[in-house]
Amino acid sequence: MEQAKRDRQNLIMFPLGTVGRDMVYTLVTNFLLTFVLFTRQLTTGQFATITAIMFGARIFDALNDPIMGNIIERTRGKHGKFKPWILAGMISTSLVIYSTFNTKLQGWPFVWFFGLMYFLFSITYTMGDISYWGMIPSLSSDGDARNTFTARTTLFAGIGGVTASILIPMLTTGKSALGGSATVALRRP
Repeated sequence: MEQAKRDRQNLIMFPLGTVGRDMVYTLVTNFLLTFVLFTRQLTTGQFATITAIMFGARIFDALNDPIMGNIIERTRGKHGKFKPWILAGMISTSLVIYSTFNTKLQGWPFVWFFGLMYFLFSITYTMGDISYWGMIPSLSSDGDARNTFTARTTLFAGIGGVTASILIPMLTTGKSALGGSATVALRRP
């Protein structure tokens, strides 16, 4: 009886946790370059370097994911192996994103800062993401319940991504931009 109640609570609360997480992911992966274009005055070489950084980070991410998964799997503590990494990932990703969108750097100093922040985002987001999805088997011993967790979590992740894809352009460009301009809407003045 107690397990059934816990499963019902988890089936609601666990998928909800991914809405904001995937909104943040959409912000960075789909709109970070827009932020750079609207708020920075960079040369062609600087944009090419940013492109190379983003490409390199994707290759790095392919190596980072299994390493982080191994670290999480070996974690032992009173809060389990997933919760500490979800919390660490959430806090550190928030700090990285805040720093990225609130710097006043221009030119090459911005490009190097961008590179550092982009790689840090890859690392910090992976901390939370790998542990979040890895936690699903721990939520229930029933295979059908785990499949339901996965399906609902995927649905809510999609809702978060789509919501961000709709709201971010609406609130950062044109007449409805927060603060009256993309520069103000995408970063603190």
